[in-house]
Amino acid sequence: MKLMNQQFTGRRTWSRNPLFSFVLSNNKLIMDSLLDISILSWNIRGAHNRNSRRHMKDLIRKHNPTFLAINETHVPFAKLFYFFTNNGFKPIQIVEAQGHYRGIWLLQNVAATSTSTVIDFNNFSITFNIQRGDSNTFCTCIYASPNPTLHPNLWNHLTTINQHINSPWMLIGDFDETLFPSDQRGGIFNRNRAITFSTFLDNCNLLNLTTIGGSFTWHCNNNGLCILSKKLDRGLANVAWRLAFPEAFVEVLCRLHSDHNPLLLRFGGLPINRGIRPFRFEATWIDHEDYADLVDRAWRSSNHNITSALGKVRDQSIIFNLAVFGNIFRRKNKGGKQAEGGPKVS
Repeated sequence: MKLMNQQFTGRRTWSRNPLFSFVLSNNKLIMDSLLDISILSWNIRGAHNRNSRRHMKDLIRKHNPTFLAINETHVPFAKLFYFFTNNGFKPIQIVEAQGHYRGIWLLQNVAATSTSTVIDFNNFSITFNIQRGDSNTFCTCIYASPNPTLHPNLWNHLTTINQHINSPWMLIGDFDETLFPSDQRGGIFNRNRAITFSTFLDNCNLLNLTTIGGSFTWHCNNNGLCILSKKLDRGLANVAWRLAFPEAFVEVLCRLHSDHNPLLLRFGGLPINRGIRPFRFEATWIDHEDYADLVDRAWRSSNHNITSALGKVRDQSIIFNLAVFGNIFRRKNKGGKQAEGGPKVS
């Protein structure tokens, strides 16, 4: 395929890469093994200054993302290599900045157990595959050019990629476009650019991901006063991705030194803090012939100390439940499955 613009240079292996022939298997749409994946995307507006490093370190420590997508970096990645290494991240794909223009860095948490493979990259996007076990999805990190005349070239390039993807696909980053008048406060809404952007979304069957936090992701200040705000950063996904990750959402994090808010995408929604499961007495234990002896032994071994006796009864009851009732439940489930596979009696 001939690229639409010379600005798009880089590896293009997707047309022959077998990963793009991935099809959802076993009729299982929800990808449980990837629900812990998260992506932090941020137009950092210069990665090397003291504020950038301090804020990035705080975001990593607080949110522990699986992937980092850093845009508008301004400096060579070599200057931040040891910073990210010391904070537990390794580079997956680096598109270097050209002066204070462009720059996309994709990094992965070294503790992550998923594998990632870069499929396509250019000056404005990086497309990669995330896989763990049988679960497989595609992601594209976006940093659209500040020059809006180049946006149609990016939309065309992404549309071509979409034509070669037969699997869940999501996009996140700085699209540098608004969709609706409500996506900005102040200034004049550019309807023609919004229509072009909307047409791209329709052509690729992309949906806006559920978003919480602030309504705008970019802010222009003048003498400390915010005179213009827009929603330029967002998360998008095709229908297959939404079905695979129904609880996923994007959080617009608090704005720091940059004029862009960081975005945090959680594939599986908010993590559930289950804590320590409280002990619960099961009435069925009383009916078991051995349980009375268990209580009696625990009481006698505690020298009639109520607190100690209750603690031993609790501990022994948990072991008793696993050893006796746990086996019963497993045999019952196993027997039920065998019965389902047996001959039907009319």
